Parts: sequence; C-alpha cells; structure tokens
Amino acid sequence: MQRIHIIARVIVMGFLLVSMACGRGPETPPGETEAGLENGSFTAELNGHRIHYEVHGSGPVLMTVPNSWGLSLEGLRGMYGPLEDSLTMVYFDPRGMGGSGPVTEPEDMSMEAVRADFQALREHLGLEKVNAIGWSNGASNLILLASERPETLESAIFVHGAAKFDEEDWAEMSSRYPALIKDREKFEASLAAEQLSEEERTARTKAFWLERYFPEAMARPEVSVQAMRAAFDPAQFSRAHVDYTNAEYPTFDTTDLLPDIPVRSLVIAGEADMMPPAKVRILADGLPDAEFAILKNSGHFGPIEEPDRFREIVLRFLGVGRSSPASN
Repeated sequence: MQRIHIIARVIVMGFLLVSMACGRGPETPPGETEAGLENGSFTAELNGHRIHYEVHGSGPVLMTVPNSWGLSLEGLRGMYGPLEDSLTMVYFDPRGMGGSGPVTEPEDMSMEAVRADFQALREHLGLEKVNAIGWSNGASNLILLASERPETLESAIFVHGAAKFDEEDWAEMSSRYPALIKDREKFEASLAAEQLSEEERTARTKAFWLERYFPEAMARPEVSVQAMRAAFDPAQFSRAHVDYTNAEYPTFDTTDLLPDIPVRSLVIAGEADMMPPAKVRILADGLPDAEFAILKNSGHFGPIEEPDRFREIVLRFLGVGRSSPASN
C-alpha cells in the first residue's frame, strides 16, 4: 500500500511535473530528413536517434519543450494550435514517442534526453537562439534547460509549471482533492494487480487520465472537457515513460537555480489549478526577469480553457500583435 501511495503522489506531482497518452501520429519515413523552417513533418538524426518534428505557422519561432512522461506532439499541438496564425511553432516527439525512433535504453525517457534533443533540433534548424514554451512537466524541464543553456533562449514561457514540488506540497494537495487521490490509488492498485502488456497499461492509464484526472484539473470541465479530449485523444501516451519520470523525480526543487537564470520569462498560472497561483508565483518571483499572468477561468489547461486570453498574453509577451497587460 505504501508503494501505491508513492506512485499516486508522484504522478499527481508529475501532472504538475508529469502526465500521459495511445494512437499514433503522422510519421515521416526515416529517409525524408529535411532541415529548415518550412511547414511540414520531418525527421532528423539527432544525438544518435531518429527524431520526428513538425513545423506549423508563420512569424517568430516558438519551440515547444515536450513532456517527458510520454506524450506525442499531437497533444501539445492540440493546445498551442491557435498560436500558429502568428507564430512559427516547432514541435517534436520525445524518443520512443510518435514518429520518433524507439527507446534503446531507459535514459532515453528522461527529462535530460528531452533537453538534449531540444538543443540538437534547434541547431539542426540553424537557430542560434529561440523562444521556448513548456507546459506542466515541460515547464519544469524548461527551468533546467534555461539554467543549463541560457544563451540559447531568447525567452522562456512557463505554462502551469512550478519550481518546486515536495512532500509538503503533496500533503496539501491531497487534503484538497481526497476523492481524486483515493480514485488514483485504486486505479494504480488495479493496474499493478493484473498481468498486462505495455499497450494495455498505457491504454488504461490514458483512459483514466482523460476521463477522471484531467477533468478534475480543469476549472469548468462542463465547459472545456470536450476541447481537452479533442486535443489529447489523437496523441500517443506511454506508461513506460510515466513510470520513468516518476522514478526520476519523486520530488522536484529548482528554486536555488532561479536567481541565476537571465532569460526573459513569462510565467502563466491558472486560478483554479491544482498547483495554486501562489505556488506558481514562486517561479516568477525567483527569476530575475519574469512577468506573471493568471488565467482567471482556468485550471491546469489554460491554453484550452481560455484559448483567446492565453493567445493574447503570449503574443503580447513576444511582441506580436496588439499589446495588452499580462501581469497580475
């Protein structure tokens, strides 16, 4: 029972650090490798791996930091699609996901592998510096990326991310969402009790997240749940990636890194997020050059729950389109 409790705690953190997904996205044959920022679907050999990436839209470049817990690019494109009319969005599949090549060793599922492939893809595209955006676990990974290689970032946009999540945060969250935590513990116990293939474990996990967990993390699921499902249903998830991320970061604390990150930043929180705005604000306050914005009618899926306001805040920050205040 203790192990189940730990798994439940870590996955909830991971949603704020982690998440998941089944289906297969469009795949470019391995031979069709092409550099450049023309729109389309491509593959490139990066760090010894075949990495699938897509470019959509026009305008300043905004590269996405994928979630290490096993989410193919369709999920992030489902959220960031409205930005494509004003920005050139660059998405890529983590190793072992979507159109990218298979995992060859466990470390291919790590947050560090995502950062390494982000940098390799940036260089492949001939981009000296880029704007970068990360959501949830991707936002947490973007903190590490900005700390390690600030010279490669023009700006960083952190969406529903946190600089720290530890035992105290878990206890506080558990007290606010007891029914959800109980349901998750039951689900994890049922998953562990059966002899299931990886495909079955992934399919069950994806179903639980989309039907139970993700809606709970929204401000008004009765309004936004269909849009959420439309965004994530086409995406591939991976339970193996989830398990690796859980083991890699049972807790997470980057607060000591923040003062030394010189990157111009935007930190976005949801008023009704499981990770409260006050907790997210620690990230904004710790960075030397950061704006902080709250989406008043959002939980953990602001780009879906308030797409117009999210788009307005991001474009204003990047100096694209009409200006409007983002700080709160």
